[in-house]
Amino acid sequence: MNKEEFKSIIKRADYKTKYEPIIDVNNNNEVFAYEALSKFAIDERIISTEEIFRKLHYHNNLFFELEKRNKIHQVNKFDKNKKLFLNFDADIVKTEEQKAYWESFLKQYKSNIVVEITENGSDDEVSSSIMRSFANWLKDKGINSALDDFAQDGSMFSFFIMNRCNYIKIDKSFLKQIKSNKNYISYLCGLLETIRKNGQKSIIEGVETKEDFDLIKNEFRCDYVQGYYFSNLTLLR
Repeated sequence: MNKEEFKSIIKRADYKTKYEPIIDVNNNNEVFAYEALSKFAIDERIISTEEIFRKLHYHNNLFFELEKRNKIHQVNKFDKNKKLFLNFDADIVKTEEQKAYWESFLKQYKSNIVVEITENGSDDEVSSSIMRSFANWLKDKGINSALDDFAQDGSMFSFFIMNRCNYIKIDKSFLKQIKSNKNYISYLCGLLETIRKNGQKSIIEGVETKEDFDLIKNEFRCDYVQGYYFSNLTLLR
């Protein structure tokens, strides 16, 4: 996919958003928030957002323009009286122009928006520095943030970033590991206790079955859960 194809995506893509519910396990399993997930189509063909975002790292201005349009769509199509989690790649909040735009955009919805810090780029030192700078910027601006996919295979772990987030999202790989090795129950209990003592909120991702949900309710003290098990509550707009 070359630069001209990226421009074509920006001009012709049909933007859709899937809103996945985040469930409050301590409040009668009520919907606490929704996470906005991007969906793109060109000529009715769905394109992998992961592929688009990974390659757009090499075309920063195009990435920024795509995400400006995308985030406007996600916010405008959301009419629920709930918090909205928006995925942000740190690479689109690098320049002073980009920071000024996002500060103006996000402050309109400051009480309702949670910015998810994602890792779509490389894990080299430059990318790590950009992510740390982004986490610090969100903290300084008083914008609520969530660290996405904690403990995902290949992800970068940083106490600096973790300590600046209001929410920690535990990657679905944790539940998968527990199914094959019950010792990880103790590991996750310790992590959840640390998050709680830090005054943060925990979200366990990857809840795909009733068995997953029952395991969480019986073994863990977490705040929220998310996953396909709650797909009947998912919105597409």
